[in-house]
Amino acid sequence: MTTRSEPTKKALSANGLRLHYLEWGKPDALPPNGPTIVCVHGYTSSAQAFNALARRLENRAHIIAPDVRGHGESAWSPEGAYQYADQAADLAALVDALAPGPFVLIGTSMGGIIAMAYAARHPERLLGLVINDIGPDAEAGSQRITGMVGSRPADFASLDAAMEHRRQGSPITAGRPLDEQRELALGVLRQRPDGGWAWKMDPAYIEQRVTSGAPPRPALWPALAAVACPTLVVWGTESDVLGEAQARRMVETLPQGELVLVPGVGHAPTLVELPALAALERLLARL
Repeated sequence: MTTRSEPTKKALSANGLRLHYLEWGKPDALPPNGPTIVCVHGYTSSAQAFNALARRLENRAHIIAPDVRGHGESAWSPEGAYQYADQAADLAALVDALAPGPFVLIGTSMGGIIAMAYAARHPERLLGLVINDIGPDAEAGSQRITGMVGSRPADFASLDAAMEHRRQGSPITAGRPLDEQRELALGVLRQRPDGGWAWKMDPAYIEQRVTSGAPPRPALWPALAAVACPTLVVWGTESDVLGEAQARRMVETLPQGELVLVPGVGHAPTLVELPALAALERLLARL
């Protein structure tokens, strides 16, 4: 049996908060010009969302996947500072500390908004950009996700019960191998002293979004127009978070945009589907 590789778990302080991150691949063990890739997860997820992709790329790239503030093992904001500007500032601090040179940035869903917000302020830092199933303008699926998180059970009697709940809520999760489902669940759930399982996300963050809606998005269309690096817009063709019209407008706006269709997949592609993986390989080959 092949032993599955595991990331190194690390943390740093950024903007007064402890941010946890996973690191794959060692810079001094990579081939010449092996890039650094920074991966930012979505609202219902954690750094583990990129494990499957990282295992495919770790021999050729240095991969950093943080838990966004309020998620996973990262700290909760005492002030409830969960605007995209706060998250993008954390990303800027993290890459300044860990990736001093140009890097590839991947953002899924909420992470894609954070990535675009970062690109708006630091376009010169990017070798490449991947925006996974999200756009500058909110679509119906964003509200669906807010409602789903706001109405889900607060805790579960067992990890298996929590995993079943996650499968019911996401065909994409249900279609992944069981070992990956468990790994992903452990990224967003922790066991309580009484043996039950509860979400790692800051409850105040959830309440803030349920009460007031998702944070307003910054002006991202001008940011896309200014992103000079090669950029992939990954679109799950069954997604309700990113529609075809917006996805195509994004590619037309980007100076070096490529639309990557993942047929029959909703929100959000895992990035290990064959079309997404092939596009990533092409992007990395260009660097």
